[in-house]
Amino acid sequence: MGMKEVVRLFSEKGILVDPDALDYISSKENPLEFAKDLLTKLSDSSLVLTLEDIKSMEGGSKEEEEITEVFNEIPVGTGEKVMAREYDAEVKIIKDVTGRVSCRGEVEDFAKLFNSRYQKIRNIFGSQRRGLRNPIPLKKLRDGKIKEAQVIGMVKDVRTTQKGYRIIELEDEEDTITVLVPKDDPLLYQQSQEIVYDEVISLRITSGRNGLFIAQSISYPDISITHKKNKAEIPVYVAFLSDTHIGSNKFMREEWNKMIRWLNGEIGNSRQRDVARKIKYIIMPGDIVDGVGVYPGQDKELDVTDVYKQYELLSKELERIPDHITIILQPGNHDAVRPAEPQPALEKEIQDLFSGKEYIFVGNPCYLSIHGVEILSYHGQSLLDFSTNIPNLRYNQPIEVMKIALKKRHLAPIYGGHTPIAPEHEDYMVIDRIPDIFVTGHVHVSAIGEYRGVTLINASAWQAQTNYQKMMNFVPDPAKLPVVDLRSGNATSMDFNVV
Repeated sequence: MGMKEVVRLFSEKGILVDPDALDYISSKENPLEFAKDLLTKLSDSSLVLTLEDIKSMEGGSKEEEEITEVFNEIPVGTGEKVMAREYDAEVKIIKDVTGRVSCRGEVEDFAKLFNSRYQKIRNIFGSQRRGLRNPIPLKKLRDGKIKEAQVIGMVKDVRTTQKGYRIIELEDEEDTITVLVPKDDPLLYQQSQEIVYDEVISLRITSGRNGLFIAQSISYPDISITHKKNKAEIPVYVAFLSDTHIGSNKFMREEWNKMIRWLNGEIGNSRQRDVARKIKYIIMPGDIVDGVGVYPGQDKELDVTDVYKQYELLSKELERIPDHITIILQPGNHDAVRPAEPQPALEKEIQDLFSGKEYIFVGNPCYLSIHGVEILSYHGQSLLDFSTNIPNLRYNQPIEVMKIALKKRHLAPIYGGHTPIAPEHEDYMVIDRIPDIFVTGHVHVSAIGEYRGVTLINASAWQAQTNYQKMMNFVPDPAKLPVVDLRSGNATSMDFNVV
C-alpha cells in the first residue's frame, strides 16, 4: 500500500507527520493499521507527530504517558531551542505590480489589459495541447467553409434563454461568434454554468444554422494534474495571519494575545510548541487594519478612527512577535492603497512605521518563493464575484471557490463586479505560474484543502462578527492560524479559541 493513504489519514485529523516518523511508519508490516493505532493514542491537541512520539507510545508505561501529558502542558521558558532561528530568511518576490503601475484609466488601457489576458491564457492553452498553439481565428468561421473547429476566445456574454439553452458570445482580437450549448447534454450544460464574463476559454464547435455555432466541448485552462510540488530542504514553517482588522472594536484581543504567547513559546503542549519553534515566516494576506470609510456605519465600530494610527498600533503588535520571524505584509480592500486590483504594496510612509525585525511589503496579488516553495498570496475580494455568478458556490466555502480560480487560471476575471479592476497594461491577475501554495483571506473563514497538488488556504480573521456582517448574514470563523511545513508540504491549523 502507498503512503499517501497514511498521510491523508493524519491530515484529516490536522496532524503533521515528521519525515522520520513517516519513514518509521512505512517500515511496518501494515503501515495503515499502525497509523490508525497511533491516532487512538494521540491527544486531540496534537499538531505534529515525531519519531520520538511514536517511540514513546510504543514503549512507555501508562504512568510515563500520564507524566508526559502533564509535562506537555507546562509553559516553556527561553531555554528551548528555536529551530527557525538557525536559518537565514530566503524570500524572493517573483511577480508583483508594485513599482510597475502603468494605467491612466483610458480606453486604450482597458484594451491592453484584455489583450494581455487573452494572450497569456491562449499561451497556457497552447502549452497544454498541440492543437491549440495556433487556434483558428474566429473571422475564418464566417464563410461557413469550416464545419468544425477548436477555438479560443474571451467570454463577452453568457446567458440562459427562456427555453433553457445556454448562449455564449465569444470574441477574439478580430471577431465575435455566438455559440449555443445544447441542454440535452447534461455534462456540457453543467460545465457551461461555470462560465463567467471576461474569462478566456476554449470551445470545440460545429457550424449550425443562421450563423450560430453549437458547442461540442468546453475547456478551461486549468492546472496540470501532474504538477509536482516544490519543497524546502530545511524544517521551517510558514504561518498565514489574515484580516487582522486592527482598529476595529471587534478585534479579538484575548485570542490574539494567546497567539503571540504561543509564538513566543509561552503556552501550548509540547507538540504545539514544537510547531511554534519552527515558524520562520508569517504572511499577512490583506485587511491588516480595519481602515476608514470602507462600509456604511463603519465609524461606529472603530476603536481607532485614524488609519495611520491603526498602522502604528499594528506595528506595536507585530513587535511582540519573535524577531527571527520574517513578516510579509500585503494589502486588502480595507487597507490604505488604491481599491482597484492589482494593488501595489503599502506606501513608504506607512512602511516606515514598522521596524525592529524583517518586514517585506508586497502587492496584492503577489507570487513569492520561500526556500524554493512558490506561494501565490491574494487577499481574495473576488471570491464573492465567483460565488455570486456560479451556481452552488458559496463564499463561506472558499476552498471550492479557489479551485475554480485555479481552473480558470485567473484570480478576478469579471469586470464590473464586486472587485474593482485597474486597467494595467499587463494582466497581473492571470495565474500564469502554478503555485505550491495558494492563500487567500477576505471571507474570514479558516479552511485548508488541496487541488491537483496545490495546497489551498483561507487564512481566517482576527475580528469578531460586526453589525454590518450580521446584517449581511455573514458568520466568521476567526482566531485560527493555518501553518504549513515547507519541507513536507503538510498543513494544519492552530485554533486560539480553544488553546
